[in-house]
Amino acid sequence: MSNSSLQKKFIADEMVGKLARLMRMLGFDTLYFNQIEDSELIDISLKEKRTIVTRDTKLIERVMVQDYILVENDNPERQLIEFLDKSGLQPDESNFLSCCLECNAILEYIPKEKIKDQVWQYTFQTHEEFKICPECRRVYWEGDHVKAMRKKLINIGIFESD
Repeated sequence: MSNSSLQKKFIADEMVGKLARLMRMLGFDTLYFNQIEDSELIDISLKEKRTIVTRDTKLIERVMVQDYILVENDNPERQLIEFLDKSGLQPDESNFLSCCLECNAILEYIPKEKIKDQVWQYTFQTHEEFKICPECRRVYWEGDHVKAMRKKLINIGIFESD
Protein backbone atom coordinates (compact mmCIF):
# COMPACT_ATOMS: atom_id res chain seq x y z
CA MET A 1 0.00 0.00 0.00
CA SER A 2 1.33 3.44 -0.80
CA ASN A 3 0.57 6.88 0.53
CA SER A 4 -1.69 7.70 -2.40
CA SER A 5 -4.89 9.68 -2.47
CA LEU A 6 -6.75 6.40 -3.04
CA GLN A 7 -5.60 4.99 0.31
CA LYS A 8 -8.30 4.26 2.87
CA LYS A 9 -8.55 6.97 5.53
CA PHE A 10 -9.48 6.64 9.20
CA ILE A 11 -10.56 8.72 12.17
CA ALA A 12 -10.07 7.35 15.68
CA ASP A 13 -11.75 8.47 18.88
CA GLU A 14 -10.19 8.89 22.32
CA MET A 15 -10.91 5.26 23.23
CA VAL A 16 -8.23 4.06 20.80
CA GLY A 17 -5.52 6.73 21.02
CA LYS A 18 -2.61 4.31 21.30
CA LEU A 19 -3.98 2.30 18.39
CA ALA A 20 -4.20 5.51 16.32
CA ARG A 21 -0.49 6.12 16.98
CA LEU A 22 0.34 2.55 15.88
CA MET A 23 -1.77 3.02 12.76
CA ARG A 24 0.15 6.20 11.93
CA MET A 25 3.41 4.35 12.60
CA LEU A 26 2.41 1.92 9.84
CA GLY A 27 1.61 4.79 7.47
CA PHE A 28 -2.20 4.67 7.67
CA ASP A 29 -3.85 8.09 7.26
CA THR A 30 -5.41 8.35 10.73
CA LEU A 31 -6.93 11.47 12.27
CA TYR A 32 -7.03 11.41 16.05
CA PHE A 33 -8.33 13.88 18.60
CA ASN A 34 -8.01 13.12 22.29
CA GLN A 35 -11.22 15.07 22.89
CA ILE A 36 -13.91 15.29 20.24
CA GLU A 37 -17.69 15.23 20.38
CA ASP A 38 -19.28 12.20 18.71
CA SER A 39 -21.24 14.47 16.36
CA GLU A 40 -18.06 16.22 15.19
CA LEU A 41 -16.26 12.90 14.72
CA ILE A 42 -19.16 11.60 12.63
CA ASP A 43 -19.25 14.84 10.62
CA ILE A 44 -15.54 14.62 9.76
CA SER A 45 -15.95 10.93 8.93
CA LEU A 46 -18.73 11.68 6.46
CA LYS A 47 -17.15 14.79 4.90
CA GLU A 48 -13.70 13.22 4.44
CA LYS A 49 -14.90 9.65 3.79
CA ARG A 50 -12.98 8.31 6.80
CA THR A 51 -13.71 5.02 8.51
CA ILE A 52 -14.34 5.48 12.23
CA VAL A 53 -12.17 3.33 14.50
CA THR A 54 -13.56 3.03 18.02
CA ARG A 55 -14.37 0.85 21.00
CA ASP A 56 -17.56 2.84 21.65
CA THR A 57 -20.59 0.68 20.86
CA LYS A 58 -22.97 3.59 21.55
CA LEU A 59 -21.19 5.66 18.88
CA ILE A 60 -21.62 3.06 16.15
CA GLU A 61 -25.31 2.66 17.00
CA ARG A 62 -25.92 6.24 15.85
CA VAL A 63 -27.86 6.37 12.61
CA MET A 64 -25.24 8.38 10.67
CA VAL A 65 -22.43 5.91 11.41
CA GLN A 66 -22.15 3.40 8.60
CA ASP A 67 -18.41 3.01 7.94
CA TYR A 68 -16.66 1.88 11.11
CA ILE A 69 -14.37 -0.67 12.67
CA LEU A 70 -15.35 -1.63 16.20
CA VAL A 71 -12.29 -2.71 18.15
CA GLU A 72 -13.06 -4.91 21.12
CA ASN A 73 -9.64 -5.48 22.68
CA ASP A 74 -8.20 -3.03 25.19
CA ASN A 75 -4.51 -3.85 24.57
CA PRO A 76 -3.12 -1.52 21.83
CA GLU A 77 -0.99 -4.21 20.18
CA ARG A 78 -3.92 -6.64 20.07
CA GLN A 79 -6.12 -3.78 18.86
CA LEU A 80 -3.73 -3.32 15.94
CA ILE A 81 -3.98 -7.00 14.99
CA GLU A 82 -7.78 -6.81 15.33
CA PHE A 83 -7.87 -3.61 13.23
CA LEU A 84 -5.81 -5.21 10.45
CA ASP A 85 -7.98 -8.33 10.51
CA LYS A 86 -11.27 -6.42 10.40
CA SER A 87 -10.10 -3.89 7.80
CA GLY A 88 -8.52 -6.51 5.56
CA LEU A 89 -5.51 -4.22 5.15
CA GLN A 90 -1.95 -5.47 4.98
CA PRO A 91 0.69 -3.00 6.15
CA ASP A 92 3.55 -2.26 3.79
CA GLU A 93 6.87 -2.05 5.61
CA SER A 94 8.01 0.66 3.19
CA ASN A 95 5.34 2.94 4.72
CA PHE A 96 6.74 2.48 8.26
CA LEU A 97 7.12 5.95 9.79
CA SER A 98 6.02 7.73 6.63
CA CYS A 99 3.63 10.01 8.50
CA CYS A 100 3.98 12.09 11.64
CA LEU A 101 3.02 10.26 14.82
CA GLU A 102 1.78 13.54 16.30
CA CYS A 103 -0.22 15.22 13.54
CA ASN A 104 -0.60 12.65 10.73
CA ALA A 105 1.11 14.72 7.99
CA ILE A 106 3.29 12.92 5.42
CA LEU A 107 6.95 13.18 6.44
CA GLU A 108 9.49 14.68 4.05
CA TYR A 109 13.21 14.00 3.77
CA ILE A 110 15.31 16.97 4.84
CA PRO A 111 18.98 17.59 4.14
CA LYS A 112 21.03 16.86 7.24
CA GLU A 113 22.60 20.32 7.39
CA LYS A 114 19.17 21.95 7.67
CA ILE A 115 18.33 20.27 11.00
CA LYS A 116 21.67 20.70 12.80
CA ASP A 117 20.15 23.05 15.41
CA GLN A 118 17.01 20.92 15.87
CA VAL A 119 18.57 17.67 17.11
CA TRP A 120 21.17 16.73 19.71
CA GLN A 121 24.77 17.01 18.53
CA TYR A 122 25.30 13.26 19.03
CA THR A 123 22.24 12.49 16.89
CA PHE A 124 23.47 14.85 14.20
CA GLN A 125 26.91 13.23 14.19
CA THR A 126 25.72 9.60 14.20
CA HIS A 127 22.84 9.71 11.67
CA GLU A 128 22.73 10.60 8.00
CA GLU A 129 19.02 10.53 7.09
CA PHE A 130 16.36 12.71 8.64
CA LYS A 131 12.70 13.36 7.94
CA ILE A 132 10.64 16.33 9.06
CA CYS A 133 6.94 16.91 9.46
CA PRO A 134 5.92 19.81 7.22
CA GLU A 135 3.10 20.70 9.62
CA CYS A 136 4.40 20.46 13.20
CA ARG A 137 8.14 20.48 12.27
CA ARG A 138 8.96 17.42 14.36
CA VAL A 139 12.19 15.74 13.20
CA TYR A 140 12.52 11.95 12.79
CA TRP A 141 15.54 9.68 12.36
CA GLU A 142 16.25 5.96 12.57
CA GLY A 143 17.43 5.85 16.18
CA ASP A 144 17.05 3.29 18.95
CA HIS A 145 13.40 4.29 19.50
CA VAL A 146 12.58 3.47 15.86
CA LYS A 147 14.43 0.15 16.09
CA ALA A 148 12.37 -0.66 19.21
CA MET A 149 9.14 0.19 17.38
CA ARG A 150 10.12 -2.04 14.46
CA LYS A 151 11.03 -4.87 16.88
CA LYS A 152 7.63 -4.51 18.58
CA LEU A 153 5.92 -4.89 15.20
CA ILE A 154 8.02 -7.96 14.43
CA ASN A 155 7.20 -9.49 17.84
CA ILE A 156 3.44 -9.12 17.30
CA GLY A 157 3.68 -10.53 13.78
CA ILE A 158 3.08 -7.39 11.73
CA PHE A 159 6.52 -7.38 10.08
CA GLU A 160 8.84 -10.28 9.34
CA SER A 161 12.21 -10.41 11.06
CA ASP A 162 15.32 -9.66 9.03
